[in-house]
Amino acid sequence: MDGDYSTIAGRRNDTDEKRMRILSSMFMLLLVSAAQDALTDERPPELTPAGKAIVQRMIASAGEASVDRFAARKPQPFPLPTCMFAGGLCGAVRHDGTIAVRPRYDWVGGFFDNRAAVRVGGLYGFVDEDGREIVTPQHRMVDDYKFGFAQVDVNGKSGLIDREGRMVIAPKYGSIVAIGPDRFRVSDHREPGGADGGEDFSRFRVRFLPDGGISISDLSLFAGPPDGVIDLSGQWIEPPAGSQSRTFGEDDPSIRWVRKDKLWGLARADGSWIIEPQFQQAGALSDGLARVVVDGRVSFIDRTAKFVIAPTFDQADAFAPEVGRAAAKRGGITGVIDKSGAWVFQTNYQRVHLAAAYHGGRRTVFGWGFENAGRWGLLDLNGHIILDAAFDQSLQRCEDGRLEGYKNKEFYYFDSNGRPLQPPDGRLVNAACGSEPPFVLKVGDRYGLVDAAGQLVTPLHFEALTWAGRGVNNAKLDGKWGRIGTDGRWMLEPRFDYLSSGLDIFVASVDGKRGIMRADGTWAVEPRFDAAALRGDGTALVTVAGATGVLLLANESWIVPPRPGMLCDIRHALIWQHDGVRTVLSPTGETWIDLGAERVGINLDPGLIPFLKGGKWGLADTAGEVIAEPQFDDPVFFTPAFRGIAWAKRGNHWCAMDRRAHPIPDIPCADVNPAGSSFRFACKVEP
Repeated sequence: MDGDYSTIAGRRNDTDEKRMRILSSMFMLLLVSAAQDALTDERPPELTPAGKAIVQRMIASAGEASVDRFAARKPQPFPLPTCMFAGGLCGAVRHDGTIAVRPRYDWVGGFFDNRAAVRVGGLYGFVDEDGREIVTPQHRMVDDYKFGFAQVDVNGKSGLIDREGRMVIAPKYGSIVAIGPDRFRVSDHREPGGADGGEDFSRFRVRFLPDGGISISDLSLFAGPPDGVIDLSGQWIEPPAGSQSRTFGEDDPSIRWVRKDKLWGLARADGSWIIEPQFQQAGALSDGLARVVVDGRVSFIDRTAKFVIAPTFDQADAFAPEVGRAAAKRGGITGVIDKSGAWVFQTNYQRVHLAAAYHGGRRTVFGWGFENAGRWGLLDLNGHIILDAAFDQSLQRCEDGRLEGYKNKEFYYFDSNGRPLQPPDGRLVNAACGSEPPFVLKVGDRYGLVDAAGQLVTPLHFEALTWAGRGVNNAKLDGKWGRIGTDGRWMLEPRFDYLSSGLDIFVASVDGKRGIMRADGTWAVEPRFDAAALRGDGTALVTVAGATGVLLLANESWIVPPRPGMLCDIRHALIWQHDGVRTVLSPTGETWIDLGAERVGINLDPGLIPFLKGGKWGLADTAGEVIAEPQFDDPVFFTPAFRGIAWAKRGNHWCAMDRRAHPIPDIPCADVNPAGSSFRFACKVEP
């Protein structure tokens, strides 16, 4: 037994030794791996070649930062946030181009009080100017520093941190904003601004629309609970008023409308009531009368708080100082009343409203707009029809006095008395408000110029008229292009196959070849190109024999020698389109991003650009390294307003993701793309 036991013990010792050797090897591998990771982390981060060139331009322009354009305050110019590092993460650079904040974030905001908000995986923290992390990313929403303090969100409540990230006022408010070194405005109300997934404490709510437009709402226009002011210890300096209040008249601010128990009354400075709360709505004095609503009826009181017009109207607007009248409705009758409540005129229209135009801070009243059977027209101040109800929306007045109407997707123009400025079968094609005469008139398939009164300046015989610059039009006659001035006389006789816009220098074509022409009709560059487009910096994109390059006009040398295919300009770079793929080049022709992709994004500033390959979209950094393999149904954009997240489509939903294409589960997915729609960029030399 002893021998058997010693054999078993010996085997056990051998097994233990093997285990120890394996564990030791694993431990050494872990140490080596950790050391390699540490060395990797210590490698100096680098901007991509595109990033270096673009950031140098930004530094030269004193910090043309790609920051949120909806921000309420302008940040410090440096350190300059950028995401054009290898790998596509975000950091910041100093004025001398050295790295201030290492690229490890999805987003870096502008610097305020020498602090910048940063975001990773949907959570915010703060860094200082040397990249030291003051606050580890942990908050769902933060504000920029003001007076040495920043508002942060903690579980849906706002608190205040100091410059070192210490919580100095506990998170218990709807919002808290520093308005001085020891004064903080607080409210129980919270209405986040910003864009979906990039919410912030600003007063602006931003939405990107499916048609490519942007909707911006000013949240300060919607009153919430009253604010108060506290000091750093949390003691009230100005307690919130027990009731909401608003101005009654500018001449006596001591008298105010005050809301109590959901009704408005008029109060003196000492709190005593001039009129007990009884109104559902109450407005400020306008033309000496204030509009109020009592028991659902509209009435008016004067500055002595006496009823001037009894509450008998179903609807009524405030009185306009310019006319002393107001649109009103009662018992199915719509019209305009005077300051005694008597009808100036009555109609059976659906709606009447004051028609006013705003130009240069001035308001000009030009009548009454009215709606009848879903169409809009215009009345004069006494109720006489200027233009009958035939338009899709209210008529507008241009600064020069012309009236503009819109119907059936076309604009129509009239003088101030409603006389048409175009014939019944004609259209003014470039007469939008703000345009200068002469205007282009189209009748059938012919064009001519008309003056401000609609009188012909030229015969109506041109095949086309296009804007070339102020006071100059390109005109096509008998198949050839020339130039005419405001008097309709030829500046250049019609002998060209093509003319671009431009006054001092422009592209002209003779016998199918493009050249560059001066205003006096002499050639700056003789015609020899198949296509050409001026670039505004003394160069031109030109195509010859299927190859496109960038030509320096001064000496006709090549900045980018012609290469097969098409070149076109994008911000900071060129797109080279060839053999069904697109490549991003530097302004001087070096290859920056070559993915063999059918389409690529045209904005390098976000640091990650979408590309299309095999029917799916992926993401690459500005050196062309693939960060996310093609997998998305639609292009993915890291728009600044979204603060380091992007909306990616998979299936029927759009979901938020970070710069490593990791989902952010705390941000709900959406049925409609919160980033709105994207347009398809057409790469071509000439428009």
